[in-house]
Amino acid sequence: MDRRSFVVGAMLASALIGFSGEPASAETIKNVSYGANKLDIYTPGADNAPVVIYVHGGAWRAGSKRSVKSMPDYFNGLGYIFVSVGYTLYPRANVERQAREVGQAVNWVRANISKYGGNPDRIALMGHSAGSHLASLSALSGMATGVKALIANDTAAYDVAYLAELYRGRLPQLYAPPFRDSANWRNWSPINYAGGGGMPVLVIWSGGRYRDRISNRFADRLASAGHPVTRFDGRRYNHIAIGSAVGRKGDAVTKAIGNFLSSTL
Repeated sequence: MDRRSFVVGAMLASALIGFSGEPASAETIKNVSYGANKLDIYTPGADNAPVVIYVHGGAWRAGSKRSVKSMPDYFNGLGYIFVSVGYTLYPRANVERQAREVGQAVNWVRANISKYGGNPDRIALMGHSAGSHLASLSALSGMATGVKALIANDTAAYDVAYLAELYRGRLPQLYAPPFRDSANWRNWSPINYAGGGGMPVLVIWSGGRYRDRISNRFADRLASAGHPVTRFDGRRYNHIAIGSAVGRKGDAVTKAIGNFLSSTL
């Protein structure tokens, strides 16, 4: 082969490699506007990847979409796109507006995630603490559409009126400010939207006071309405630990979430 033929052949080979269909490399895209607020997208560099959308905690008045610890690396390692959602904090936004923002974020992801290599028909929504409440409220009420699986990680606010009942008619201080309008307790309680069934739900609880009772009551209501329900008894964790453990390899709650996702997405 002469030199000219060799060069042309090399150029053709290079072009073929460039169009070989290989997936894009892993990438992080931060501060993407979904309308009301912003979200961060962590991609594994795969095509048609399932998606995990995460809603942070912080008592509805604190926290950040940046508080993801090892979750992006863990879920990317399993081949999932990981999306962390920001929402307007209390008192600038009440609980209903926050849930609607989560719904808007999920709907934005469904409409746009294919541009980042994601599959809009394989979306799981996950939250911890206040984020668990907001994710559950948004998904079960229909504010967030197309959610194929829900991971509810440790909140006491699935039924706000029942929470007050457990505390002799008054909400604990952590919940009192964002839920001070008792006229909206029913509307802001995910348990009241359990009807309809069909969406698999993983309910996780820590060893916090009444958490097992509250979470199992929520899970029972979901199951009776036709949702396939998986439960994780995390009483050996405290409330903070059961959130920060997610994504830590070898951890029991991480394994439970991974198994749930592999069986539902």
